Amino acid sequence: MIVLFDGFCVLCSGFARWLKHQYEGNVQLKAMQSDEGQELMKKHGYPADDPDEVVVVDGQTSMSGASAVLYILKNGGRLSRFFNFLLRGLPKSWIRAIYRVVANNRYKWFGRRDSCTFIPD
Repeated sequence: MIVLFDGFCVLCSGFARWLKHQYEGNVQLKAMQSDEGQELMKKHGYPADDPDEVVVVDGQTSMSGASAVLYILKNGGRLSRFFNFLLRGLPKSWIRAIYRVVANNRYKWFGRRDSCTFIPD
């Protein structure tokens, strides 16, 4: 599984580091702004010029936004599966709405880095 995240977003970079720990290295993390991230975004039909949602590519399947986060949590370690269990109790429309609010305000609430975060494999 490959997770494409906004490398300038403090929240997104922190989530990516947490995923690396949850998946014990069994996930590839790529900043959307990296050359490889841009290529994958275009290949799977996501706008590469405006990274707005986390994207997951797993084989030939891809998803973004709240669906991607739920997929990531469902397939991670015990803690992430617990978070997935909690979120699954909410209506999907609420999960999508909460995701949009956080995504739209992520720089304001959590900050924006001056340079893109690189997370080594």
